[in-house]
This record gives sequence, C-alpha cells and structure tokens, in this order.
Amino acid sequence: RGTLLAFVVGVFLANFPEAMSSAGTMRLHGMRRRVILVMWASITLMTGLGAFGGATIFPPGSKDDPVIQKVIAGIEGLCGGAMLCMIANTVLPEAFEQGGNVT
Repeated sequence: RGTLLAFVVGVFLANFPEAMSSAGTMRLHGMRRRVILVMWASITLMTGLGAFGGATIFPPGSKDDPVIQKVIAGIEGLCGGAMLCMIANTVLPEAFEQGGNVT
C-alpha cells in the first residue's frame, strides 16, 4: 500500500509543474481563473473515473485471457498515438518557434 501511495504522489508531483505552466499561459491569454480551475478539476475527475473503469473492467488476473491482452494492447496503442499527436501539435511548433530552424 505504501508503494502505491508513493507512486501516486510521485506522479502528482511530476505533473504539477506542467499544470502550473499551462495554467499560467492560459491566464496570460485572458482565461478566467474559475474556468482554468474547473477545467483542471474535470480532467482530474475524468482521469479518476477512467482508472476506476479500467480497474473494474480489467480486474487483477484478467491479463491471462488472450482476448483481454489484445484489448489492452489496443487501448495502449491508442493512448500512445494520442500522446504522439499531442506532442506533434503542441511541443514541436513551440520548439521550432523558440529554437528556430536546425538546418
């Protein structure tokens, strides 16, 4: 149980600076504080609901079923693709803007 708590706290602390940076940028562009807080709260709530749903649908020991393994692989592939799209849409343009052309 202590390991799980340490993991959750570690993930929270690792993502906190990114959240603060994003919230600061949104605030600079005129977004109201309440809207920013509601947005982050809804993301937190949806993440918790997704984790609960995943734990309910795929209980411990369900990975032994080959069908479940394929479903989990598909979900992980979809999530990986979503992360690549997010990076390509947000991080790369900002990198080129700040760093300039490398060639």
